[in-house]
Amino acid sequence: MLKVVDLQKKFHKLEVLKGISTTFHENEVVSIIGPSGGGKSTFLRCLNLLEQPTSGQILFDGTDICTIKGKAIDHCRQRMGMVFQQFNLFSNMDVMHNLTAAPVRIKGMSQSDAQEKALELLAKVGLADRADAYPSQLSGGQKQRIAIVRSLMMDPEVMLFDEPTSALDPEMIGEVLDVMKDLAESGMTMIVVTHEMRFAREVSSRTIFLDGGVIGEDKPSHELFSHPESPRLVTFLNKVL
Repeated sequence: MLKVVDLQKKFHKLEVLKGISTTFHENEVVSIIGPSGGGKSTFLRCLNLLEQPTSGQILFDGTDICTIKGKAIDHCRQRMGMVFQQFNLFSNMDVMHNLTAAPVRIKGMSQSDAQEKALELLAKVGLADRADAYPSQLSGGQKQRIAIVRSLMMDPEVMLFDEPTSALDPEMIGEVLDVMKDLAESGMTMIVVTHEMRFAREVSSRTIFLDGGVIGEDKPSHELFSHPESPRLVTFLNKVL
């Protein structure tokens, strides 16, 4: 589905990604872990072109999306939903309008169909009763669940998560991770930058350790956590587990 070949990203003289190569398969859940400043979020933002890679290829179903321009980028992003650390909801819109604006404007969905779909998805994340609420009336965990639903409204083929629980209070993390687990069990292709090691170990089929702009290890999650090979990964896991 997604093949990354020798991906590099520089900000002026700072080389953040130093030749990343990996492949993400359909229905796969991959966690990306590593220390802060290692390039995890930059890598994720490159995947849907929020950051333009300096060099390398990102092949999405065989097409190098690093070469596309204009409306083709918008179409690509419709196929890749993204959930950020900060929820990025429109504060002047209630939940329903936050969810239906893009499907109606971009995909041409009717307002009634969009509202019906929104209510179905809200029910799945336990927020059917919050359709008329404004973001200021929601907890952090509720906002993040709404942000996930907003991405799902566009019927993405893959979901990107950039540390989706890092801005949440500890008691709210579980409700967001439960939604993500349900998505994983439904077969959604997911790439998750996370500090939640339990999610990476138990839910992800594969985990990538990214440090210093390079992949240190990339293997099935149970192997990476039970038998880390690189000394840097051993040190990292000893600190976070």
